[in-house]
Amino acid sequence: MRVTQSMMYDAANKSLGNEMAAIQSVTEKVSSSKRLNRPSDNPADVRSAIGLNDTLAQLNQFSRNIDSATRTLSAMDTALSGAGDLLQRANELAIQGANGTLSASDRQSIGAEVSQLTEAMAQAAGAKVGDDYIFSGYKVGQPPYQVVGPGQVGAYTGDHGVTVARIGPASTMQVSLPGDAVFGPAIAALTQLQADLNSGQPVAQTTIAQLSTALQAMTQAQASVGARENRLTAAASSQQDLITSNQSMLSQLEDVDMPSAITELTQRQTTYQASLAITAKVMQSNLIDYLR
Repeated sequence: MRVTQSMMYDAANKSLGNEMAAIQSVTEKVSSSKRLNRPSDNPADVRSAIGLNDTLAQLNQFSRNIDSATRTLSAMDTALSGAGDLLQRANELAIQGANGTLSASDRQSIGAEVSQLTEAMAQAAGAKVGDDYIFSGYKVGQPPYQVVGPGQVGAYTGDHGVTVARIGPASTMQVSLPGDAVFGPAIAALTQLQADLNSGQPVAQTTIAQLSTALQAMTQAQASVGARENRLTAAASSQQDLITSNQSMLSQLEDVDMPSAITELTQRQTTYQASLAITAKVMQSNLIDYLR
């Protein structure tokens, strides 16, 4: 086969072009710290990386859902704890008001404190996270109960909508509690206690029993919230472990071994410079031979 001058030039240009492309590829990896910058770099690994990124996006969303649910439950726990304290105090006052030796004036004085406890109960029910009332169901823009007069609380104005958080691929958890189920018995018992005290007669045993039932409902609600908080804590830990694991696998696919990449870049630059020098020398010699 006869090797022509044109063939030599073409071969030299092709070789130098290949070296430049290789240098550009390695340079891109070093500058981006990623070995997968386009699908052609490694189609199989790129597909795997896309899958891992999708999984991480989903896991991070679950983590955000867990954080949001945790904030809501924490606010619920605080509100229910305060409401329980109010009922405990009301129960003490009810027992005191049941004492037959008290005068009507004494009972009315106790009733004034119960009036304040009733208003405070409505305020506890109006707990918020951000701008949302957490005991109003879906009607998060309005308080579940409003004080309509001294010691008087209006009817429940929320609904029974249930907020559910997705905390895993196949795991959901109810976050909200219906305000009327939690606070309704307490407000009704406090209202009845006020009526008994303001009548000047000893507090009825049925009223004390009503307070006890309301306190039990409040305690059960707080226990339910605590159990959900514990579950969220476990779910958050599990999600973080999964995120860390998937990030590690993604890093193994995408991240460049920087020392190796820099070494390769240096070697390719050296090879390119050597090829350039040899090509220039060969081409120069051929031209001189032609002129002769």
